[in-house]
Amino acid sequence: MARWFVDRLPQRGIPSVSLRRLLPEAQFVGCPDWEVSGCTDDHRRLDPGQVFVAVRAPRYDGHGFVREALDRGAAGVVVEQPCPEAGRLQVVVNDARAAHARICHALAGDPSERLITLGVTGTYGKTVTSLMVRSILKAAGLRCGLVGGNGWSDGATTRPLGGSLDHVGPNTAERGARPGFWPGGAAGLASILSYMVDQECEAGVIEVAADAIDSRCFEGVSFQAAVATDLTLPLGFPTEVSLRKRRAKAKLFRKIAPGGAAVVNDDDPNAEILGALNLDARRVSFGVKRPGQVDVSAAIERIDSSGSRFILQGFDRAVPINLQLVGERHISHALAAAALAWSLHIDRDAVVAGLENLANVAGHLEAVDEGQDFDVRIDAAQTATPLAQALAAVRSVAAGRVHLVLSAEGDQDRNTRRALAEVAESAADRVVLTLGNPRSENPDQILDDLLGGFHRPGKVQVEPDRKRAIETALAEARCGDAVLVAGKGRHAYQIFADRVVPFDDFAIARQWLSSRRGRASAWSQRSA
Repeated sequence: MARWFVDRLPQRGIPSVSLRRLLPEAQFVGCPDWEVSGCTDDHRRLDPGQVFVAVRAPRYDGHGFVREALDRGAAGVVVEQPCPEAGRLQVVVNDARAAHARICHALAGDPSERLITLGVTGTYGKTVTSLMVRSILKAAGLRCGLVGGNGWSDGATTRPLGGSLDHVGPNTAERGARPGFWPGGAAGLASILSYMVDQECEAGVIEVAADAIDSRCFEGVSFQAAVATDLTLPLGFPTEVSLRKRRAKAKLFRKIAPGGAAVVNDDDPNAEILGALNLDARRVSFGVKRPGQVDVSAAIERIDSSGSRFILQGFDRAVPINLQLVGERHISHALAAAALAWSLHIDRDAVVAGLENLANVAGHLEAVDEGQDFDVRIDAAQTATPLAQALAAVRSVAAGRVHLVLSAEGDQDRNTRRALAEVAESAADRVVLTLGNPRSENPDQILDDLLGGFHRPGKVQVEPDRKRAIETALAEARCGDAVLVAGKGRHAYQIFADRVVPFDDFAIARQWLSSRRGRASAWSQRSA
């Protein structure tokens, strides 16, 4: 893998950027400017000749490793406070994380400016909305990359975050990483966006989480449009934490380029907060509650186990959409994606095709169908609000009772678990408590915390063995009922304090349903 270097003058044939241009408010010690051709924020991965950016984190402070970075061959350092041991070549900034991100994106060639870069944020629905946007752009004939909770894509191949690249293009943002692997953080994002450009993507959709914004990953990224699915305060979370995350998400809208679009959910009372943050961006709204006062809206006609049907309004004419995803929440996500497409002047037919082509989203009410006469869904919900949304969706399509297999993660706080229990008791008819990933925590304590959230714990069945818990819920289901197995989704393992064991909710459910069908067939043959 080629290496990049740093010097006062640019190396011939090697891309470089001016730190004075990127960091105009920084204090330069030893020279008026640097031409940087490589950087890292991890002293352990530093290549000789690179600049070391001393970032601060809860468990790592790069300022404590400046001497070691110099011993490894760092040409200079970017720090938040003057470091005598750094000598003459140092740049002092207010925020080293932001500086590192700007350097990475600049070294990668500012790929966000060479793509139609779209941001998707919100408390819930980011992953689904991002996939819908990508599907719409694909239907419009645009090659579109994606960075999301389920992995990243260059428009052709999807890989897990941290997964390998087939090859790394010349504009990779940070060298010194393991060959072929995404280094993570701002450097990883810059590398992925640059790779999208190399693969001739025309657009890139980025799922923007509050923690990623707080970590400054998006400094140096320019968005042509951004959408917020919602700004709901999650149930069971401390209000202070929720408000901090809300403020972080609002920062995305300040990064929209002049003339871009700020897409907001009119059904969310906090939408106006985002719509007014960037006066250089066009405000675009979507919603269901006030169809005549938003740009894109829907008239819901049907919601059942096969999906939903609604009339999409706001384009040149109203058109029906047959969405394959179950639940009213996904209609709102579809409107968010459609409004983003509307702001980009995407053709109505592409919007319809893109929304209708999305058949499944990993971890979101995925169906298990082995010919049984009741509905079985598997969902990754681990906190109260996603669980409430999943149960509401299941309730809307169930003719009979709703059975829930509920678990909580190890290392969750007690309030989160009790909020889960309160939602389960209010929205499900039958609850079986079991274990998800206890991790290092005592499994009995997890179950006790969950039970403590029920007002009538005597009506809850506790089965620590997850396999037996799923089988118990399936065995109790009758014609027209619905079974929701929550907490793991597609994560095919269980994490205990001393081991990790393979475990697949889908496989367990399919196996039991198939054997049930076999038993029923054998019984009918004997009766005949």
